[in-house]
Amino acid sequence: MSRAWARRFAPGMVAILAAAMILAFALSRGDQARAAVRPAPAGNVLLAWGVGGVLTDDGNLWQYRPESRKWVTVDQSFALDGERRKVLPLPVSANQIAQMQGFGFLVTRSGACWIYDLDKNQWQRIGTPDS
Repeated sequence: MSRAWARRFAPGMVAILAAAMILAFALSRGDQARAAVRPAPAGNVLLAWGVGGVLTDDGNLWQYRPESRKWVTVDQSFALDGERRKVLPLPVSANQIAQMQGFGFLVTRSGACWIYDLDKNQWQRIGTPDS
């Protein structure tokens, strides 16, 4: 390559590279935005938890986001608030859940208690008071 060729084409190549990087960034942000907003809960609502949260029979925990007027999964809701959580999947099937307080504590129909450990980002079976 000659210096004249390099001087002539280098600015164009830099511009193409910059445009490709901007496009890649925009596409990756678009995927995150699309992933953050899902359609309204598809399953039948089994129970409510917290404020604006529901459990559906397909095992998803949904949270209503008033600022966007959209339903998102609990993990997506955390992501929108800048936190990384992996609450889903739940440790038991949705039809086994008798009670749920908040997103991270549930009692099964058989009486087993589960808590979501925020430090470890995982569900832990904690037994019952009499165990």
